[in-house]
Amino acid sequence: MGRNSNAVKITLRPGQTLRHSYGGRTDEGYNWTAEAWTLEDGAVVCNWHNDARDCDGRYSRGGVSYCSLDSLRAGWRDDADGVAYPAWKDEDEYQRDFTAEAMGY
Repeated sequence: MGRNSNAVKITLRPGQTLRHSYGGRTDEGYNWTAEAWTLEDGAVVCNWHNDARDCDGRYSRGGVSYCSLDSLRAGWRDDADGVAYPAWKDEDEYQRDFTAEAMGY
């Protein structure tokens, strides 16, 4: 969704990378997300990372998701707006709970 909650269509060319990050302060700390999309071997690949801090401490997670070109309109469909979204598949994911690590978990 775009900044004003409108869908935005973006065209990627082979070898091109599109990067976007967003986030900021929250009432308990911060929440920040960065994403990078590339077109590779017939699929759009998204590398993403989220870093946050709240009353429980710092928490990070990220991963790699992909969508084949023939599935770019095969995901969730918003019939009210007539928009079909990609059918993303998770390839890899990681997470770190810094407070749990400090406590030996």
